[in-house]
Amino acid sequence: MKISVQVTDLKKYLGIVNRGIGSRPQLPILSGMLLKVAKDEVNLVSTDLEISFWIRLPAKIEEEGEMVVPAKLFSELVSSLPVGVVELSSKKDTLKIEAKGINAEIVGQSAEDFPSIPRAKKTQLTLKSGEFRQKIDRVGISAARDDTRPVLTGVLWELSEKRATLVATDGYRLSVDKLEVAKSSLEKDTRFILPARSLSEVSKVLGETGEDTFGVEFDKENQQVIFTITDMEISSRLIAGEFPPYQQIMPNTYSTKAVFNREELLEAVKRASLFAKDNANIVKMTIEGEKLIIRAESSQLGSNSTEIETEVEGEGLTVAFNARYLLDYLAVNNVERVRWETEGELKPSVFKREEDEGWIQVVMPVRTQG
Repeated sequence: MKISVQVTDLKKYLGIVNRGIGSRPQLPILSGMLLKVAKDEVNLVSTDLEISFWIRLPAKIEEEGEMVVPAKLFSELVSSLPVGVVELSSKKDTLKIEAKGINAEIVGQSAEDFPSIPRAKKTQLTLKSGEFRQKIDRVGISAARDDTRPVLTGVLWELSEKRATLVATDGYRLSVDKLEVAKSSLEKDTRFILPARSLSEVSKVLGETGEDTFGVEFDKENQQVIFTITDMEISSRLIAGEFPPYQQIMPNTYSTKAVFNREELLEAVKRASLFAKDNANIVKMTIEGEKLIIRAESSQLGSNSTEIETEVEGEGLTVAFNARYLLDYLAVNNVERVRWETEGELKPSVFKREEDEGWIQVVMPVRTQG
């Protein structure tokens, strides 16, 4: 193998492909990235067996070949190189790096044992990048972080002809939002569960590349989804299993509704959470007349309360929440006013944007003593 490439290009694409290198790889070879040079293109490939990156690197090709190089060492070395052209060549399992008087050799491995990575064949969905990133930020907050129940670490996609309904839940909260589909060749009423982590990585890459649209392909046979973003493909396994019947969880009536300023509530919950740390992170929201009171107390730390002007319809009540669930929701919500609907202190609470019925956030209250 022998290629010449601009250092700035190599740094840029290494920064992306490194996202596929796990902190504790299941197999030693997964700590490396595949450098694959064919007759007409150069590829950087990485995988942790859940998410994979396949990137086309702009380079001058002199000789074909492939090898696996230690990702961390290679990336750190390249990051130290001056601007200009770097020449990469291999002899057996050693990669030689030459640039402006700099010479280095890195011991790599044969590419034979590197896992096979699925490639895109035909785009089935075309999505707008900005809207996708916004929706994934909103829905992703409710996906489970631990894999005790793997299906809850994913985001359900329910696809129709012109939109996808995205759903995530960890059992304590539920997010539902709608995503417009620019083009689709999928059958109606198709359902898939995609890992929330993979969707987050795709969102980050879209933010870095600045592309307006991108393609999605679902490979049922290999249980994979492949995202195509200009010169790169990001593939991820689909999650097998039955997603909870989320429609049964979503309340469709309420006895109390309150509308208030989002920023005021966010700051009030932040303050209250400081005093809730040694009390199971519990903050209480109380409606009294035309006021919303957010409070938290601790026998060790003290107490805090904030009053917010609000528009109320229905009865007064007090509901206890995990502060983190409220903060996660309010942090990704950029609207001025939020609507809170509930049927009672121990019933699921619904949060919505005042003029937007598409995005629904359900948060389970916390049962407290007294």
